[in-house]
Amino acid sequence: MIWVHRNYPDGFDDLSKAEMLACGLTQVSKRFFTGETFNLEASAYAGFSVEEMIRGHSAEEIIRDFPGEIPSPFRMEKLVGTYRYGSRTYALLAHKYKKGDIRASDPASIILVFTPDNGKTWIAGYLKEKKNSLVEKLSSVSGRTSVSLSAQAALAMVHLAPGNPVIDPCCGTGLIPLASVLLGRETLAADNNYKMIRHARQNRDELNLNLEIPRKDAFEPWHDGGCLVSDFPADRNWTTSEKDLGLQLFRAWIPHISSFCVILPEKVVEKLPRTIQISSLVPFTANRSIVVGTVKNG
Repeated sequence: MIWVHRNYPDGFDDLSKAEMLACGLTQVSKRFFTGETFNLEASAYAGFSVEEMIRGHSAEEIIRDFPGEIPSPFRMEKLVGTYRYGSRTYALLAHKYKKGDIRASDPASIILVFTPDNGKTWIAGYLKEKKNSLVEKLSSVSGRTSVSLSAQAALAMVHLAPGNPVIDPCCGTGLIPLASVLLGRETLAADNNYKMIRHARQNRDELNLNLEIPRKDAFEPWHDGGCLVSDFPADRNWTTSEKDLGLQLFRAWIPHISSFCVILPEKVVEKLPRTIQISSLVPFTANRSIVVGTVKNG
C-alpha cells in the first residue's frame, strides 16, 4: 500500500484532489490518498509518498514490530499537521528495538510514523521524497513564459485527460503539450501565433523533447479523434463579453474529438452543446473551470 500526501496552494484544493483521483488513488483524509502504485515524480500536487510496512494502535507498537532490519543509518520522522519533523523519541525507540545507527542528515533510509485518522490507526513505512520531478522541469520554463497556467495545473490537466492523443490546437507557450510529452502521452500541438510558437519551440528545446509544433489555425480542426486538452485564449474582455473565443474554439472541435479536458469561463459552461457528456467540473481560477468529459458523436 502506498500512501500519498498531497500539497496544494490556496485555491487549488479541487484540482489537486481531482489529480489524485485521476491517478487511481482513494481519498482517506483531507491530505492522504492511497493506492497500489503511484508515480510520485510525475504528480503535480503530491508532496511525498510512504510505502506502508506496518500498521497498529500506537507509535511504539509499530516501531517495535517494524518488519525486517531497518537500513542503517536511519532517520525517524513524524507528521504533525502538514509538516514532517525528525523525531528523537521515535529514533531512540527504533534503536532500542531494531538496533542500527541514527543519522539526521543523508540517512540510508527514512521511516515516517503517522496517523491518518487522528490516532485510531498508526502507520509506519519508508518515505520517498520527490526528486527530479516533472513539475520542476516544467517550472524551469513556465516561470518565464506562462501567463495564466502553472506547471502544476498543466500536469494535472493531462492526468485528467480521458483519452489519446492529447491535442492542444492553441498551445501558446507549450505547457500542456510539453507536460503531456513528459508524461509519455501521444501528443499533438499547434498554434496560429508566431510569437507563441517561438516560445513553445524554445521551451521544447530546453527540455530536450521531441514534439512538432507547427503553425495551424485552431478554428480549422486538423485532427480527428483524441482528447482536446487546452487553456483556450480569451478575447480581450472575456470576463464580461457575451462573445467568448474559447467557447467558439471548443464548438469547432467537438465534431472531431472523442473526449476533452479544457478550461472555460463558468458563465459559458451552461451554453455547451448537448452532444457532450461532462464527467467532472473542477473549479479553477478567475471564475473559470476545468471541464472534463466525452463527446457523443454519431
